[in-house]
Amino acid sequence: MKNSETLLLEVDSDGKEYHLTLMDGSKWSVNPGDLPTIATWIPTANIKIKALKDDSVFSYCLTNLDDDIAILAMKIN
Repeated sequence: MKNSETLLLEVDSDGKEYHLTLMDGSKWSVNPGDLPTIATWIPTANIKIKALKDDSVFSYCLTNLDDDIAILAMKIN
């Protein structure tokens, strides 16, 4: 996936993990250390997706451009 921008559709939880769903249809699992950060994110926030050049599980950086705060995430679909 190339670097891109889209909008946040929703933040949801299955009780164990938090996920972000973006307007482009992608769904993301959030690094547990970033859960307090995404709790403040609201739908329609502008999100920049950047692939990181490493082999970690959370190999993407998602930046909320509305407040300039970034988190680590893993694409799940």
